[in-house]
Amino acid sequence: MIEDNKPMKKIYLTILTIFSLSALDLCAQGFSIPDYKKALWMTTRMYGGQRSGTNNWLVYNHLPNGVSSNLTGISFAGDKDGAVDLSGGWHDCADHVKFGQTQFYSAYVLLKSYAEISNGYSDYYAYDYKGYKNANKWNWEDNAHAPNGIPDILDEVKHATDFFIKCTPNSSTFYYQIGQGGPDHMQWVTSVKMQTNAVSAGGEPRVVYKNPADASMPGFCGATLALMARLYSKYDPTYAATCLTHATYAYDYAKAHPGTVGSPDGGFYGANTHWEDEYVDLCTELFFATNNTSYKTEAISFANNTNKDPNIYYSFDYTNNGELAWYNLALLGQTAFKTKFIDHVNADFIGKVDGNGIYTGGGNWGTLRYVANAAWMAGLSAKLGNTNSNLNKFVYTNIDYIMGKNAQNQSFIVGFGAKNPLHPHHRNVYLSDANVGDAGQQTLTIPAKNQQFGYMVGGVRSGAYADQITNYQTSEGGIDYNAGLVGALAYINSVLAPVVNGLAEDLYGNNSISVFPNPSSDGFNLQSTADYTVRIHNELGKTLQEFNSSRVHSFGNNLQPGLYHVVFSQGGKNIKTINVLKQ
Repeated sequence: MIEDNKPMKKIYLTILTIFSLSALDLCAQGFSIPDYKKALWMTTRMYGGQRSGTNNWLVYNHLPNGVSSNLTGISFAGDKDGAVDLSGGWHDCADHVKFGQTQFYSAYVLLKSYAEISNGYSDYYAYDYKGYKNANKWNWEDNAHAPNGIPDILDEVKHATDFFIKCTPNSSTFYYQIGQGGPDHMQWVTSVKMQTNAVSAGGEPRVVYKNPADASMPGFCGATLALMARLYSKYDPTYAATCLTHATYAYDYAKAHPGTVGSPDGGFYGANTHWEDEYVDLCTELFFATNNTSYKTEAISFANNTNKDPNIYYSFDYTNNGELAWYNLALLGQTAFKTKFIDHVNADFIGKVDGNGIYTGGGNWGTLRYVANAAWMAGLSAKLGNTNSNLNKFVYTNIDYIMGKNAQNQSFIVGFGAKNPLHPHHRNVYLSDANVGDAGQQTLTIPAKNQQFGYMVGGVRSGAYADQITNYQTSEGGIDYNAGLVGALAYINSVLAPVVNGLAEDLYGNNSISVFPNPSSDGFNLQSTADYTVRIHNELGKTLQEFNSSRVHSFGNNLQPGLYHVVFSQGGKNIKTINVLKQ
Protein backbone atom coordinates (compact mmCIF):
# COMPACT_ATOMS: atom_id res chain seq x y z
CA MET A 1 0.00 0.00 0.00
CA ILE A 2 2.85 2.38 0.84
CA GLU A 3 4.57 1.61 -2.46
CA ASP A 4 1.32 2.13 -4.36
CA ASN A 5 0.96 5.61 -2.86
CA LYS A 6 4.36 6.86 -4.00
CA PRO A 7 3.33 7.92 -7.52
CA MET A 8 0.29 9.73 -6.15
CA LYS A 9 2.44 11.53 -3.55
CA LYS A 10 4.85 12.52 -6.29
CA ILE A 11 2.00 13.96 -8.39
CA TYR A 12 0.68 15.96 -5.43
CA LEU A 13 4.19 17.20 -4.66
CA THR A 14 4.61 18.30 -8.28
CA ILE A 15 1.27 20.11 -8.20
CA LEU A 16 2.26 21.79 -4.93
CA THR A 17 5.61 22.84 -6.39
CA ILE A 18 3.96 24.32 -9.48
CA PHE A 19 1.46 26.14 -7.28
CA SER A 20 4.25 27.53 -5.11
CA LEU A 21 6.22 28.80 -8.11
CA SER A 22 3.09 30.43 -9.51
CA ALA A 23 2.40 32.03 -6.17
CA LEU A 24 5.80 33.72 -6.24
CA ASP A 25 4.87 35.36 -9.54
CA LEU A 26 1.41 36.30 -8.31
CA CYS A 27 2.87 38.06 -5.27
CA ALA A 28 4.87 40.34 -7.55
CA GLN A 29 2.10 41.46 -9.89
CA GLY A 30 -0.72 43.91 -9.36
CA PHE A 31 -3.62 42.63 -11.48
CA SER A 32 -5.62 39.43 -11.77
CA ILE A 33 -5.07 36.91 -14.53
CA PRO A 34 -8.41 37.86 -16.17
CA ASP A 35 -7.23 41.48 -16.19
CA TYR A 36 -4.07 40.58 -18.08
CA LYS A 37 -6.05 38.48 -20.54
CA LYS A 38 -8.47 41.33 -21.14
CA ALA A 39 -5.62 43.81 -21.58
CA LEU A 40 -3.93 41.57 -24.16
CA TRP A 41 -7.22 41.10 -26.04
CA MET A 42 -7.77 44.87 -26.11
CA THR A 43 -4.26 45.86 -27.13
CA THR A 44 -4.19 43.19 -29.86
CA ARG A 45 -7.61 44.08 -31.28
CA MET A 46 -6.45 47.71 -31.39
CA TYR A 47 -4.71 46.87 -34.67
CA GLY A 48 -8.08 46.10 -36.20
CA GLY A 49 -8.98 49.71 -35.46
CA GLN A 50 -5.96 50.82 -37.49
CA ARG A 51 -6.85 48.87 -40.62
CA SER A 52 -6.89 50.74 -43.89
CA GLY A 53 -9.19 49.42 -46.60
CA THR A 54 -11.85 47.12 -45.17
CA ASN A 55 -12.64 45.27 -41.94
CA ASN A 56 -11.77 48.13 -39.59
CA TRP A 57 -14.00 47.48 -36.57
CA LEU A 58 -13.82 51.05 -35.28
CA VAL A 59 -15.54 52.42 -38.39
CA TYR A 60 -17.67 49.34 -39.05
CA ASN A 61 -21.00 50.51 -40.56
CA HIS A 62 -19.88 54.15 -40.36
CA LEU A 63 -21.26 56.33 -43.16
CA PRO A 64 -20.64 60.10 -42.95
CA ASN A 65 -23.24 62.49 -44.30
CA GLY A 66 -22.86 63.08 -48.01
CA VAL A 67 -20.66 60.01 -48.59
CA SER A 68 -21.82 57.29 -50.99
CA SER A 69 -23.22 54.23 -49.25
CA ASN A 70 -20.81 51.96 -51.12
CA LEU A 71 -18.05 53.44 -48.93
CA THR A 72 -19.73 52.43 -45.66
CA GLY A 73 -16.98 51.44 -43.25
CA ILE A 74 -14.33 51.53 -46.00
CA SER A 75 -11.16 53.66 -45.92
CA PHE A 76 -8.82 54.41 -48.82
CA ALA A 77 -9.60 51.27 -50.81
CA GLY A 78 -8.51 53.34 -53.83
CA ASP A 79 -4.82 53.49 -52.81
CA LYS A 80 -2.86 52.46 -55.89
CA ASP A 81 0.07 53.18 -58.18
CA GLY A 82 -1.37 53.15 -61.66
CA ALA A 83 -2.89 49.68 -61.95
CA VAL A 84 -1.08 48.38 -58.84
CA ASP A 85 -3.49 47.93 -55.91
CA LEU A 86 -1.96 49.28 -52.68
CA SER A 87 -5.03 49.21 -50.45
CA GLY A 88 -4.88 47.68 -46.99
CA GLY A 89 -2.24 47.84 -44.31
CA TRP A 90 -2.41 49.94 -41.14
CA HIS A 91 -2.99 53.62 -40.50
CA ASP A 92 -0.10 54.85 -38.41
CA CYS A 93 -1.34 56.70 -35.31
CA ALA A 94 -4.26 59.11 -35.07
CA ASP A 95 -3.66 59.90 -38.72
CA HIS A 96 -4.40 57.87 -41.85
CA VAL A 97 -1.03 57.80 -43.62
CA LYS A 98 0.64 54.41 -44.04
CA PHE A 99 4.25 55.00 -42.96
CA GLY A 100 6.72 52.20 -43.70
CA GLN A 101 9.10 53.07 -40.86
CA THR A 102 6.57 52.10 -38.19
CA GLN A 103 4.38 49.63 -40.09
CA PHE A 104 7.06 47.11 -41.08
CA TYR A 105 8.68 47.37 -37.65
CA SER A 106 5.42 46.90 -35.74
CA ALA A 107 4.33 43.86 -37.72
CA TYR A 108 7.65 42.12 -37.16
CA VAL A 109 7.68 42.87 -33.42
CA LEU A 110 4.14 41.47 -33.07
CA LEU A 111 4.86 38.34 -35.08
CA LYS A 112 8.24 37.72 -33.44
CA SER A 113 6.64 37.90 -30.04
CA TYR A 114 4.08 35.27 -31.05
CA ALA A 115 6.81 33.04 -32.46
CA GLU A 116 8.75 33.19 -29.19
CA ILE A 117 5.92 33.37 -26.63
CA SER A 118 3.07 31.59 -28.43
CA ASN A 119 1.55 30.16 -25.24
CA GLY A 120 0.75 33.68 -24.10
CA TYR A 121 -1.74 34.28 -26.92
CA SER A 122 -5.37 33.24 -27.32
CA ASP A 123 -8.02 32.97 -30.02
CA TYR A 124 -11.13 34.93 -29.13
CA TYR A 125 -12.35 36.30 -32.46
CA ALA A 126 -12.21 35.97 -36.24
CA TYR A 127 -10.42 38.17 -38.74
CA ASP A 128 -13.69 39.86 -39.73
CA TYR A 129 -15.00 40.19 -36.11
CA LYS A 130 -18.16 38.33 -37.07
CA GLY A 131 -19.04 37.45 -33.47
CA TYR A 132 -19.10 41.07 -32.38
CA LYS A 133 -20.91 42.15 -35.53
CA ASN A 134 -23.61 39.49 -35.26
CA ALA A 135 -24.27 40.22 -31.59
CA ASN A 136 -23.67 43.97 -31.92
CA LYS A 137 -21.66 43.64 -28.73
CA TRP A 138 -18.04 44.77 -28.74
CA ASN A 139 -16.82 44.68 -25.13
CA TRP A 140 -14.83 41.98 -23.38
CA GLU A 141 -17.54 41.38 -20.83
CA ASP A 142 -20.16 40.71 -23.54
CA ASN A 143 -18.38 37.46 -24.46
CA ALA A 144 -19.43 37.72 -28.12
CA HIS A 145 -16.00 36.65 -29.34
CA ALA A 146 -16.64 33.74 -31.80
CA PRO A 147 -13.08 32.35 -32.26
CA ASN A 148 -12.00 31.02 -35.66
CA GLY A 149 -9.24 28.58 -34.69
CA ILE A 150 -6.44 31.05 -35.48
CA PRO A 151 -4.70 33.11 -32.77
CA ASP A 152 -5.96 36.69 -32.80
CA ILE A 153 -2.47 38.07 -33.24
CA LEU A 154 -2.13 36.21 -36.56
CA ASP A 155 -5.49 37.53 -37.74
CA GLU A 156 -4.35 41.07 -37.00
CA VAL A 157 -0.90 40.78 -38.56
CA LYS A 158 -2.31 39.04 -41.64
CA HIS A 159 -4.04 42.29 -42.58
CA ALA A 160 -0.56 43.83 -42.62
CA THR A 161 1.14 41.00 -44.52
CA ASP A 162 -1.62 41.11 -47.16
CA PHE A 163 -0.43 44.67 -47.76
CA PHE A 164 3.27 43.76 -47.51
CA ILE A 165 2.77 41.32 -50.39
CA LYS A 166 1.52 44.26 -52.46
CA CYS A 167 4.52 46.35 -51.35
CA THR A 168 6.94 43.78 -52.82
CA PRO A 169 5.62 42.97 -56.32
CA ASN A 170 9.05 41.93 -57.57
CA SER A 171 12.74 42.05 -56.65
CA SER A 172 13.30 45.58 -57.92
CA THR A 173 10.19 47.40 -56.63
CA PHE A 174 9.38 48.32 -53.04
CA TYR A 175 6.52 50.55 -51.83
CA TYR A 176 7.03 52.16 -48.44
CA GLN A 177 4.59 55.05 -47.90
CA ILE A 178 1.05 55.88 -48.98
CA GLY A 179 -0.23 59.39 -48.30
CA GLN A 180 1.37 62.54 -46.92
CA GLY A 181 1.40 63.83 -43.38
CA GLY A 182 0.63 67.46 -44.22
CA PRO A 183 -2.62 66.98 -46.18
CA ASP A 184 -3.66 64.16 -43.85
CA HIS A 185 -3.53 66.47 -40.82
CA MET A 186 -5.72 69.19 -42.35
CA GLN A 187 -9.07 67.97 -40.96
CA TRP A 188 -10.35 66.17 -37.86
CA VAL A 189 -12.57 63.60 -39.61
CA THR A 190 -12.71 59.82 -39.94
CA SER A 191 -10.81 57.95 -42.61
CA VAL A 192 -14.13 57.09 -44.26
CA LYS A 193 -14.83 60.79 -44.76
CA MET A 194 -11.25 61.87 -45.47
CA GLN A 195 -10.89 59.64 -48.53
CA THR A 196 -13.59 61.75 -50.24
CA ASN A 197 -11.81 65.06 -49.52
CA ALA A 198 -9.76 67.02 -51.99
CA VAL A 199 -6.22 65.69 -52.36
CA SER A 200 -4.92 68.79 -50.55
CA ALA A 201 -7.00 67.75 -47.51
CA GLY A 202 -5.93 64.11 -47.45
CA GLY A 203 -8.31 62.67 -50.06
CA GLU A 204 -7.73 60.27 -52.91
CA PRO A 205 -5.75 59.73 -55.01
CA ARG A 206 -3.02 59.72 -52.38
CA VAL A 207 0.67 60.16 -53.15
CA VAL A 208 2.62 56.89 -53.35
CA TYR A 209 6.32 56.53 -52.50
CA LYS A 210 8.46 53.66 -53.72
CA ASN A 211 12.00 52.42 -54.32
CA PRO A 212 13.95 54.09 -51.48
CA ALA A 213 17.70 53.75 -51.04
CA ASP A 214 16.93 51.71 -47.97
CA ALA A 215 17.43 48.16 -46.66
CA SER A 216 15.86 48.71 -43.24
CA MET A 217 12.18 48.78 -44.24
CA PRO A 218 12.44 45.92 -46.75
CA GLY A 219 14.42 44.08 -44.06
CA PHE A 220 11.54 44.22 -41.58
CA CYS A 221 8.99 43.70 -44.36
CA GLY A 222 10.71 40.57 -45.64
CA ALA A 223 11.40 39.24 -42.14
CA THR A 224 7.70 39.56 -41.32
CA LEU A 225 6.65 37.80 -44.52
CA ALA A 226 9.14 34.96 -43.98
CA LEU A 227 8.01 34.50 -40.39
CA MET A 228 4.34 34.59 -41.42
CA ALA A 229 5.11 31.92 -44.03
CA ARG A 230 6.29 29.65 -41.23
CA LEU A 231 3.55 30.45 -38.75
CA TYR A 232 0.62 30.39 -41.17
CA SER A 233 1.50 27.28 -43.17
CA LYS A 234 -0.81 25.02 -41.15
CA TYR A 235 -3.78 27.33 -41.72
CA ASP A 236 -3.25 28.16 -45.40
CA PRO A 237 -0.18 26.63 -47.12
CA THR A 238 -0.87 28.56 -50.34
CA TYR A 239 -0.88 31.90 -48.54
CA ALA A 240 2.27 30.90 -46.65
CA ALA A 241 4.02 30.10 -49.92
CA THR A 242 3.01 33.49 -51.32
CA CYS A 243 4.44 35.21 -48.24
CA LEU A 244 7.72 33.37 -48.69
CA THR A 245 7.98 34.32 -52.37
CA HIS A 246 7.53 38.00 -51.55
CA ALA A 247 9.95 37.73 -48.62
CA THR A 248 12.62 36.75 -51.14
CA TYR A 249 11.67 39.78 -53.26
CA ALA A 250 12.20 41.98 -50.19
CA TYR A 251 15.55 40.26 -49.60
CA ASP A 252 16.69 40.96 -53.16
CA TYR A 253 15.65 44.60 -52.84
CA ALA A 254 17.33 45.08 -49.46
CA LYS A 255 20.54 43.47 -50.66
CA ALA A 256 20.67 45.88 -53.59
CA HIS A 257 19.89 49.00 -51.52
CA PRO A 258 22.02 49.17 -48.37
CA GLY A 259 21.21 52.29 -46.40
CA THR A 260 18.33 53.94 -44.54
CA VAL A 261 15.85 56.74 -45.23
CA GLY A 262 13.23 58.57 -43.22
CA SER A 263 9.72 59.55 -44.28
CA PRO A 264 9.93 61.57 -47.51
CA ASP A 265 7.48 64.38 -46.70
CA GLY A 266 8.28 66.56 -43.74
CA GLY A 267 10.34 64.05 -41.79
CA PHE A 268 7.47 62.59 -39.78
CA TYR A 269 9.67 59.56 -39.05
CA GLY A 270 13.43 59.37 -39.01
CA ALA A 271 15.64 56.81 -40.66
CA ASN A 272 16.69 53.69 -38.85
CA THR A 273 20.12 54.08 -37.33
CA HIS A 274 21.63 50.85 -38.66
CA TRP A 275 20.18 48.98 -41.65
CA GLU A 276 22.33 45.91 -40.97
CA ASP A 277 20.18 45.05 -37.94
CA GLU A 278 17.03 44.53 -40.00
CA TYR A 279 19.02 42.70 -42.66
CA VAL A 280 20.16 40.17 -40.06
CA ASP A 281 16.52 39.71 -39.01
CA LEU A 282 15.54 39.12 -42.64
CA CYS A 283 18.27 36.57 -43.29
CA THR A 284 17.49 34.77 -40.04
CA GLU A 285 13.78 34.40 -40.79
CA LEU A 286 14.47 33.27 -44.35
CA PHE A 287 16.79 30.59 -43.00
CA PHE A 288 14.20 29.30 -40.54
CA ALA A 289 11.52 29.39 -43.26
CA THR A 290 13.57 27.64 -45.96
CA ASN A 291 16.42 25.83 -44.16
CA ASN A 292 18.70 27.33 -46.82
CA THR A 293 22.01 27.66 -44.99
CA SER A 294 23.21 30.48 -47.23
CA TYR A 295 20.83 32.83 -45.36
CA LYS A 296 22.23 31.67 -42.02
CA THR A 297 25.78 32.15 -43.25
CA GLU A 298 24.98 35.66 -44.42
CA ALA A 299 23.33 36.62 -41.14
CA ILE A 300 26.30 35.35 -39.13
CA SER A 301 28.71 37.19 -41.42
CA PHE A 302 27.46 40.45 -39.93
CA ALA A 303 28.34 39.20 -36.46
CA ASN A 304 31.83 38.36 -37.66
CA ASN A 305 32.46 41.69 -39.41
CA THR A 306 33.18 44.57 -37.05
CA ASN A 307 32.07 47.08 -39.70
CA LYS A 308 28.63 45.50 -39.85
CA ASP A 309 28.19 44.18 -36.31
CA PRO A 310 24.59 44.81 -35.23
CA ASN A 311 24.53 47.77 -32.88
CA ILE A 312 22.65 48.69 -29.70
CA TYR A 313 21.45 52.25 -29.10
CA TYR A 314 19.95 54.31 -26.31
CA SER A 315 16.69 52.39 -26.17
CA PHE A 316 14.51 50.05 -28.21
CA ASP A 317 12.08 51.52 -30.77
CA TYR A 318 11.38 51.58 -34.51
CA THR A 319 14.72 53.28 -35.30
CA ASN A 320 16.85 51.54 -32.65
CA ASN A 321 16.32 47.80 -32.61
CA GLY A 322 19.67 46.07 -32.78
CA GLU A 323 18.53 43.89 -29.89
CA LEU A 324 16.40 41.85 -32.29
CA ALA A 325 19.45 41.16 -34.46
CA TRP A 326 21.34 40.03 -31.37
CA TYR A 327 18.42 37.83 -30.36
CA ASN A 328 18.21 36.26 -33.80
CA LEU A 329 21.94 35.62 -33.90
CA ALA A 330 21.55 33.85 -30.56
CA LEU A 331 18.84 31.66 -32.11
CA LEU A 332 21.29 30.85 -34.90
CA GLY A 333 23.65 29.40 -32.29
CA GLN A 334 25.91 32.41 -31.76
CA THR A 335 26.34 32.03 -28.00
CA ALA A 336 28.29 35.27 -27.69
CA PHE A 337 25.19 37.16 -28.77
CA LYS A 338 23.04 35.27 -26.31
CA THR A 339 25.33 36.47 -23.55
CA LYS A 340 25.43 40.00 -24.95
CA PHE A 341 21.65 40.16 -25.20
CA ILE A 342 21.03 38.96 -21.64
CA ASP A 343 23.76 41.17 -20.17
CA HIS A 344 22.41 44.18 -22.07
CA VAL A 345 18.85 43.57 -20.86
CA ASN A 346 19.99 43.20 -17.27
CA ALA A 347 22.16 46.31 -17.29
CA ASP A 348 20.28 48.68 -19.60
CA PHE A 349 16.64 47.74 -19.09
CA ILE A 350 16.09 45.89 -15.80
CA GLY A 351 18.91 47.88 -14.20
CA LYS A 352 17.77 51.28 -15.45
CA VAL A 353 14.77 52.21 -13.28
CA ASP A 354 13.57 55.01 -11.02
CA GLY A 355 12.61 54.70 -7.36
CA ASN A 356 9.28 53.12 -8.33
CA GLY A 357 10.90 50.51 -10.55
CA ILE A 358 9.83 52.19 -13.82
CA TYR A 359 12.22 52.06 -16.76
CA THR A 360 13.85 55.46 -17.37
CA GLY A 361 15.36 55.05 -20.84
CA GLY A 362 14.09 56.39 -24.14
CA GLY A 363 12.52 59.71 -25.02
CA ASN A 364 9.77 61.92 -23.63
CA TRP A 365 7.55 61.81 -26.72
CA GLY A 366 5.35 58.73 -26.50
CA THR A 367 7.34 57.85 -23.42
CA LEU A 368 5.37 54.74 -22.37
CA ARG A 369 6.28 52.95 -25.58
CA TYR A 370 9.81 52.73 -24.16
CA VAL A 371 8.50 51.38 -20.86
CA ALA A 372 6.48 48.71 -22.68
CA ASN A 373 9.37 47.86 -25.01
CA ALA A 374 11.74 47.45 -22.07
CA ALA A 375 9.32 44.98 -20.45
CA TRP A 376 9.10 43.06 -23.72
CA MET A 377 12.89 42.93 -24.00
CA ALA A 378 13.02 41.42 -20.52
CA GLY A 379 10.43 38.80 -21.48
CA LEU A 380 12.43 37.83 -24.56
CA SER A 381 15.58 37.49 -22.49
CA ALA A 382 13.77 34.95 -20.30
CA LYS A 383 13.27 32.83 -23.43
CA LEU A 384 17.04 32.79 -23.84
CA GLY A 385 17.52 31.66 -20.24
CA ASN A 386 17.97 34.92 -18.34
CA THR A 387 17.85 33.98 -14.64
CA ASN A 388 17.82 37.52 -13.22
CA SER A 389 15.71 37.28 -10.05
CA ASN A 390 14.22 40.72 -10.74
CA LEU A 391 13.12 39.93 -14.29
CA ASN A 392 9.44 39.13 -13.70
CA LYS A 393 9.11 41.86 -11.09
CA PHE A 394 10.46 44.34 -13.65
CA VAL A 395 7.95 43.21 -16.28
CA TYR A 396 5.01 43.31 -13.87
CA THR A 397 5.95 46.67 -12.38
CA ASN A 398 6.25 48.42 -15.73
CA ILE A 399 3.21 46.86 -17.39
CA ASP A 400 1.12 47.27 -14.22
CA TYR A 401 2.04 50.96 -14.24
CA ILE A 402 0.69 51.28 -17.78
CA MET A 403 -2.46 49.39 -16.76
CA GLY A 404 -3.14 51.75 -13.85
CA LYS A 405 -1.16 50.67 -10.81
CA ASN A 406 0.42 54.04 -10.07
CA ALA A 407 0.00 56.98 -7.72
CA GLN A 408 -2.76 58.45 -9.91
CA ASN A 409 -4.57 55.13 -10.48
CA GLN A 410 -4.37 56.19 -14.13
CA SER A 411 -4.57 53.58 -16.85
CA PHE A 412 -2.93 54.61 -20.12
CA ILE A 413 -4.86 52.09 -22.22
CA VAL A 414 -8.07 53.45 -23.74
CA GLY A 415 -10.98 51.49 -22.26
CA PHE A 416 -9.04 49.58 -19.61
CA GLY A 417 -9.64 50.39 -15.94
CA ALA A 418 -11.92 52.77 -14.08
CA LYS A 419 -9.73 55.77 -14.90
CA ASN A 420 -8.52 55.53 -18.47
CA PRO A 421 -7.98 58.05 -21.30
CA LEU A 422 -11.34 59.43 -22.44
CA HIS A 423 -9.84 61.92 -24.87
CA PRO A 424 -7.09 60.13 -26.81
CA HIS A 425 -5.64 61.83 -29.87
CA HIS A 426 -7.27 59.55 -32.46
CA ARG A 427 -9.77 60.51 -35.12
CA ASN A 428 -11.56 57.27 -35.99
CA VAL A 429 -12.37 56.30 -32.40
CA TYR A 430 -14.91 59.15 -32.01
CA LEU A 431 -16.70 58.53 -35.35
CA SER A 432 -16.99 62.31 -35.72
CA ASP A 433 -16.86 64.02 -39.10
CA ALA A 434 -17.70 67.52 -37.87
CA ASN A 435 -14.08 68.66 -38.34
CA VAL A 436 -14.14 70.49 -35.01
CA GLY A 437 -11.23 72.72 -34.03
CA ASP A 438 -8.96 72.33 -31.01
CA ALA A 439 -11.54 73.65 -28.57
CA GLY A 440 -14.29 71.41 -29.94
CA GLN A 441 -12.18 68.28 -29.92
CA GLN A 442 -12.21 68.11 -26.13
CA THR A 443 -16.02 67.82 -26.20
CA LEU A 444 -15.95 64.66 -28.33
CA THR A 445 -16.96 61.39 -26.67
CA ILE A 446 -16.17 57.82 -27.68
CA PRO A 447 -19.29 55.85 -28.69
CA ALA A 448 -20.05 52.71 -26.67
CA LYS A 449 -18.91 50.33 -29.43
CA ASN A 450 -15.41 51.81 -29.47
CA GLN A 451 -14.81 52.40 -25.78
CA GLN A 452 -12.58 49.35 -25.26
CA PHE A 453 -10.21 50.45 -28.02
CA GLY A 454 -7.02 49.14 -26.37
CA TYR A 455 -4.91 52.04 -27.67
CA MET A 456 -1.97 52.90 -25.39
CA VAL A 457 -1.35 56.64 -25.27
CA GLY A 458 2.13 58.10 -24.92
CA GLY A 459 1.41 58.98 -21.30
CA VAL A 460 3.75 60.08 -18.54
CA ARG A 461 6.12 58.25 -16.21
CA SER A 462 5.35 60.43 -13.19
CA GLY A 463 2.87 63.06 -12.16
CA ALA A 464 -0.67 63.63 -13.40
CA TYR A 465 -1.73 62.80 -16.93
CA ALA A 466 -3.50 65.58 -18.87
CA ASP A 467 -6.34 63.83 -20.69
CA GLN A 468 -6.48 66.20 -23.64
CA ILE A 469 -6.84 65.37 -27.34
CA THR A 470 -4.65 68.30 -28.37
CA ASN A 471 -1.76 67.26 -26.13
CA TYR A 472 -0.67 64.67 -28.69
CA GLN A 473 2.81 64.19 -27.24
CA THR A 474 1.15 62.30 -24.39
CA SER A 475 -2.40 61.54 -25.62
CA GLU A 476 -1.56 60.00 -29.01
CA GLY A 477 -0.63 56.35 -29.49
CA GLY A 478 0.27 54.30 -32.52
CA ILE A 479 0.97 50.94 -34.04
CA ASP A 480 4.57 51.03 -32.82
CA TYR A 481 3.46 52.05 -29.29
CA ASN A 482 1.25 49.00 -28.84
CA ALA A 483 3.64 46.47 -30.36
CA GLY A 484 5.96 46.02 -27.39
CA LEU A 485 3.03 46.23 -24.96
CA VAL A 486 1.28 43.32 -26.68
CA GLY A 487 4.47 41.26 -26.44
CA ALA A 488 4.99 42.06 -22.76
CA LEU A 489 1.37 41.21 -21.91
CA ALA A 490 1.74 37.93 -23.79
CA TYR A 491 4.83 37.15 -21.70
CA ILE A 492 2.90 37.82 -18.48
CA ASN A 493 0.07 35.56 -19.62
CA SER A 494 2.54 32.84 -20.58
CA VAL A 495 3.95 32.92 -17.03
CA LEU A 496 0.75 33.23 -15.03
CA ALA A 497 -1.72 31.31 -17.19
CA PRO A 498 -0.21 29.66 -20.28
CA VAL A 499 -2.73 29.26 -23.06
CA VAL A 500 -3.92 25.67 -23.36
CA ASN A 501 -4.71 25.61 -27.05
CA GLY A 502 -2.10 23.44 -28.72
CA LEU A 503 -0.91 26.33 -30.84
CA ALA A 504 2.55 26.52 -29.31
CA GLU A 505 4.94 24.94 -31.80
CA ASP A 506 8.56 23.87 -32.03
CA LEU A 507 9.08 26.73 -34.45
CA TYR A 508 12.80 26.28 -34.85
CA GLY A 509 12.72 22.49 -35.05
CA ASN A 510 11.96 20.15 -37.92
CA ASN A 511 8.93 18.42 -36.39
CA SER A 512 6.00 20.75 -35.91
CA ILE A 513 2.97 19.48 -33.97
CA SER A 514 -0.33 21.26 -33.43
CA VAL A 515 -3.65 20.33 -31.86
CA PHE A 516 -6.78 22.39 -32.54
CA PRO A 517 -9.40 23.64 -31.84
CA ASN A 518 -8.51 23.93 -28.21
CA PRO A 519 -10.44 24.23 -25.95
CA SER A 520 -13.03 22.03 -27.67
CA SER A 521 -16.48 20.78 -26.74
CA ASP A 522 -16.19 18.02 -29.36
CA GLY A 523 -13.03 16.37 -30.64
CA PHE A 524 -9.54 17.60 -31.50
CA ASN A 525 -7.58 17.68 -34.76
CA LEU A 526 -3.90 16.81 -34.84
CA GLN A 527 -1.50 17.97 -37.53
CA SER A 528 2.22 17.19 -37.58
CA THR A 529 5.14 16.87 -39.94
CA ALA A 530 5.93 13.34 -38.70
CA ASP A 531 4.19 10.24 -37.32
CA TYR A 532 4.05 9.69 -33.54
CA THR A 533 2.87 7.38 -30.83
CA VAL A 534 0.33 9.42 -28.89
CA ARG A 535 -0.76 8.86 -25.29
CA ILE A 536 -3.53 10.79 -23.55
CA HIS A 537 -3.17 11.21 -19.78
CA ASN A 538 -5.60 12.69 -17.28
CA GLU A 539 -4.48 15.28 -14.71
CA LEU A 540 -3.23 12.56 -12.34
CA GLY A 541 -1.03 11.03 -14.99
CA LYS A 542 -3.15 7.96 -15.79
CA THR A 543 -2.98 6.84 -19.42
CA LEU A 544 -6.48 6.81 -20.90
CA GLN A 545 -5.73 6.24 -24.58
CA GLU A 546 -2.78 5.33 -26.79
CA PHE A 547 -2.67 5.34 -30.59
CA ASN A 548 -0.33 5.78 -33.54
CA SER A 549 -1.03 9.03 -35.35
CA SER A 550 -0.81 9.82 -39.01
CA ARG A 551 0.16 13.37 -39.88
CA VAL A 552 -3.48 14.35 -39.88
CA HIS A 553 -5.53 12.72 -37.16
CA SER A 554 -8.69 13.30 -35.10
CA PHE A 555 -9.23 12.17 -31.52
CA GLY A 556 -10.93 12.96 -28.22
CA ASN A 557 -14.63 12.79 -29.09
CA ASN A 558 -15.28 10.36 -26.23
CA LEU A 559 -13.29 12.25 -23.57
CA GLN A 560 -15.18 13.67 -20.62
CA PRO A 561 -14.86 17.41 -19.88
CA GLY A 562 -11.53 18.17 -18.24
CA LEU A 563 -7.82 18.90 -18.77
CA TYR A 564 -5.69 16.25 -20.51
CA HIS A 565 -2.01 15.88 -21.36
CA VAL A 566 -1.30 14.65 -24.89
CA VAL A 567 2.19 13.13 -25.09
CA PHE A 568 3.91 12.59 -28.45
CA SER A 569 6.79 10.09 -28.69
CA GLN A 570 9.02 8.44 -31.27
CA GLY A 571 11.15 5.37 -30.65
CA GLY A 572 10.21 5.36 -26.99
CA LYS A 573 11.40 8.95 -26.49
CA ASN A 574 8.93 11.67 -25.53
CA ILE A 575 9.08 14.52 -28.05
CA LYS A 576 6.43 16.94 -26.86
CA THR A 577 3.45 17.35 -24.53
CA ILE A 578 0.41 19.50 -25.36
CA ASN A 579 -2.32 20.24 -22.83
CA VAL A 580 -5.87 20.17 -24.18
CA LEU A 581 -9.11 21.25 -22.53
CA LYS A 582 -12.34 19.34 -23.24
CA GLN A 583 -15.31 21.54 -22.40
